[in-house]
Amino acid sequence: MQDKGSNLIETRRRNRALLKNLIFRTPDATRTQMAEILHLTKPTITTSVNEMLQEGILEEIPLPEDKLKQTSGRHPSSIAFRADAGLAIGVELGPYTTEAVLMDLKGNIRTAVSEQPPNVSYDIMLEQLCAMIRMLLPKDTGHLLGAGIGLPGFINNEQGLIRKTPRARWSGYPLAADLEARLGIPVMIDNNVRLRALEQVMNLQNAGSDTFAYFYISKGIACPLMVGGQVLSGHSYGSGELGHALMASDSTTGTFLSVDDLASERALMERCQQDLLKGEAPELRDILNKYGKFDLDNLLELERKQVPAITRNFKETLHYAGIALANVVNLMNPELVIVDAYMMQEPMNRDYLLEAAHKNFYGLNEEEVKVGFVPFDQSRGAKGAAYYVILKKFLEV
Repeated sequence: MQDKGSNLIETRRRNRALLKNLIFRTPDATRTQMAEILHLTKPTITTSVNEMLQEGILEEIPLPEDKLKQTSGRHPSSIAFRADAGLAIGVELGPYTTEAVLMDLKGNIRTAVSEQPPNVSYDIMLEQLCAMIRMLLPKDTGHLLGAGIGLPGFINNEQGLIRKTPRARWSGYPLAADLEARLGIPVMIDNNVRLRALEQVMNLQNAGSDTFAYFYISKGIACPLMVGGQVLSGHSYGSGELGHALMASDSTTGTFLSVDDLASERALMERCQQDLLKGEAPELRDILNKYGKFDLDNLLELERKQVPAITRNFKETLHYAGIALANVVNLMNPELVIVDAYMMQEPMNRDYLLEAAHKNFYGLNEEEVKVGFVPFDQSRGAKGAAYYVILKKFLEV
């Protein structure tokens, strides 16, 4: 049985964590407002706020004129975290690049680094990652909370273990512990798409619903679910591996085709390669002859020029992506779906996706489910990894 002193300490710790999370997510928060939201007494709020002011992690800021409710007397001030009270490093080992940032508590990027995709060898990747993180280490590490790493696959974030990843030679390794031993700082890891979804919740510039499906299209497709600001993943620590869901069968071979096979960037590339073999995309052949390869940017440029074969391939790929999105909506019934994809920079591709999705929404989903598109941000996963460190090492303690 716990004594009253232990219960009191735990209550104060819990209240402080609630308060810190509220301050982080509430611009221009006042003591009175925080007391009302958390259902705590104003003296309780004042005591905790004063402690954090003395610690130097909070600052008082005059309320903007449009937030003032009184015209005379002492004007209340708002409370906010000092930007330099905590720093976090975030890295995303993505399919096309490795992105890394050093970020402060206000989400400002202090330093950013972008490099080639990581090596398929675990040992080489580990050394590359250490070198990249060392480039971002601040001169004064006193306020450094740690580093967060996002990578594809099934990640046990509690043990810091790569359970299974598309880069097969990394599977089974304790990445967090290996990095901590080399760098001497706390390290946390998680699935990169889960961290992209977390960034959407934590970034006040994108404030909105904290319950949504996060539909991510890259070389593969993933769709984690955020419920009340927490990623719903179960014991497997995946990212909502929608790409491996079976979508169609090939009658000639008797095999099944997955969402990744039909609706991903990889599927788009394969369709274009088939057109090259058939001689149906001479414009793409010109690019291949000139540069020795083609990428998604080349395809988007040809789509803008309305090259028929390329436009057809985008439409077909996004037709299947729209069906996959509809399956998520019809099964999970989220109020909001957020789409994150490089190819969605083009409005016509958004239209292709929405057209296919809405045709397959069931019942009231057609009218009630909102689909939003976030501007593509190459560093979103790295920022999500940094926010993950801030959440676990600062806000929840």
